[in-house]
Amino acid sequence: MYEVVPAAREDIRLSLFVSLLGGVLAGVCATIVSNPADVVVSELKKSKTSMTALQAVDKLRDQFGLPAFARGIELRMIYYSLLVSVQFFLYDAIRISLGVGSDDMRLYLNVLNAALTSTK
Repeated sequence: MYEVVPAAREDIRLSLFVSLLGGVLAGVCATIVSNPADVVVSELKKSKTSMTALQAVDKLRDQFGLPAFARGIELRMIYYSLLVSVQFFLYDAIRISLGVGSDDMRLYLNVLNAALTSTK
């Protein structure tokens, strides 16, 4: 995202806004990917039988069609977007308050990678 908004590298407020925006986008993507599985798990919990996941998928598809797998997506989208954006924001706020830059993180990860690969 810093490629799209390069000024965010210099401006702390803009950097934190980019973190929030990135978290919202990540939350939306996570919701779209995980919602069908969440619906199936909810169906399994509702039925007090020993139904398998494939049987739950068949039941949902037969009763409600493909839109059944999008049930509750709006609330999950709000929840995941809020959760991930707060995590991204807190990470960047703590990183900035400690004075740790992205170059410092890259250097640390390179040293860690070298240490882990040299021990093998």
